[in-house]
Amino acid sequence: MPLSRTDLQSLRSLAQKKHRHGQGRLLVEGSRLVGEALESTATVERLLGTDGFQQSEAWARLGQAAARHGLLPEMITATQAEQLSDTPHPQGIFAVVRWPFGADSLTIQPPLLILDGIADPGNLGNILRTADWFGVPTVWVSRESADVTNPKVVRGGMGAHFHLPNLWQGDLAAQAQQLETAGVTLIGATMDGGPLNEVKPPPTSWALVLGSEAKGLSPFWRERLDVAVTIPGHGQGESLNVAVAAGIALHYLLPGKG
Repeated sequence: MPLSRTDLQSLRSLAQKKHRHGQGRLLVEGSRLVGEALESTATVERLLGTDGFQQSEAWARLGQAAARHGLLPEMITATQAEQLSDTPHPQGIFAVVRWPFGADSLTIQPPLLILDGIADPGNLGNILRTADWFGVPTVWVSRESADVTNPKVVRGGMGAHFHLPNLWQGDLAAQAQQLETAGVTLIGATMDGGPLNEVKPPPTSWALVLGSEAKGLSPFWRERLDVAVTIPGHGQGESLNVAVAAGIALHYLLPGKG
């Protein structure tokens, strides 16, 4: 049976930040992301698919994972899939996933990646994907950054949201004292730091701090850095894309994980 109008409206409301945060839920779309959610420790509450998708080979793979969660797929029409999707060509498969909003306490599990004012959702999603690739356990994102639950960020993360154990977004400045107390060395990517390839990762816990695409690190974080690094360039480009910079920096700072 297709979704009721009320149910459809409730699911569509998750396109808005206030409803995602208010309900503590994400609407995840596409076989790749739904599969990542089902294979992770995330709590998948609902699985919705069109008849066409449920007859596909992709569903045959997802169905086994869904069964482990005790989920039965709910039928939606192709029209409803278009209404739920934020892409031009919906795949016809969606999942409703719980999200741990508003954590009262943060875990400082080094190394950390601190993202200060990453406004572009695509860049933020790519950085989260990169952090997942390199096995970074803790990512803190400022309030001034794009919302980590934005559908474009989730899509760009390619499942990273379900694998990063300590992904948090909030008031970064309020957490700075925790880092100092824990003895975390702050390494910041700047345009005027020492060459990254000449920096040795600290023997103790550390955090890589990346700033805004347009303005770089905020003064708050600049004055708190223990080490400022720059990725040397040899061409005429003014700067690197922040997501690319994150990958290069983590490759140098996490030897053996690249």
